[in-house]
Amino acid sequence: MAGLFATRRDLDAWAVALGVSNDSDASGELHKLMGRLLDGQDRIRTAARSLSKAPNEDVRRSLATALGRLDLAVFAVGEALRGFAVHERG
Repeated sequence: MAGLFATRRDLDAWAVALGVSNDSDASGELHKLMGRLLDGQDRIRTAARSLSKAPNEDVRRSLATALGRLDLAVFAVGEALRGFAVHERG
């Protein structure tokens, strides 16, 4: 399966967004961001477990939505990491 960010242009855009000029620094920044995203997932899962019996369904639904969006962000960052791993932009 081809990565979402496999083109040089996409990787260049990621590097600009991250404020870096090479693949190694981009990967380092993405790894830091991935750690933060994974931490956020853990925190939201913990909150969701704590509030699983909350009388307000909106709270549970909002936490589920937040977790789903974080899952998408983790996927996108993971694809960017894979893109930088297979490209040699310098």
